Amino acid sequence: MKIKCIILLLISVLLTGCFGLFDSGTKRITGKYIVVWIDLPRNQGIAEEIEEHSGSSIGIVPEYVFAVGHNENYIIAKQHPTSGFENGFIIDTTITNYYIVDMKAQKNKVIGPLTNSKFDSSRIDLKIQNIEFDMIFKENP
Repeated sequence: MKIKCIILLLISVLLTGCFGLFDSGTKRITGKYIVVWIDLPRNQGIAEEIEEHSGSSIGIVPEYVFAVGHNENYIIAKQHPTSGFENGFIIDTTITNYYIVDMKAQKNKVIGPLTNSKFDSSRIDLKIQNIEFDMIFKENP
């Protein structure tokens, strides 16, 4: 009986410990589009959910996204690239990339990475100069 109690206690401690290792966060931009990170805030990117509020999504703008804005047709984002999974997602704040997501497009939704000047000219071409970055996150969490 003591052995069963010890085994049960060990299993419950292990399960509790394993579930405590993983963390994540999401913030809805609009509709099926979310800002999401898993395990580390510095791997935050933009994803499109398979179905709204489904919990399943596909990444469309890579980490680290630190500013987002949108209207009914487009999402804009500022991103600092990272060193990737293998190198611990170290954020390079010396580089800022810009992205435009066309939410109405079926293919080629994402325009970017863009430089600041290319981003500004693309916004003029798409007539989306009035979108502000209204979701702001730390530039280096």
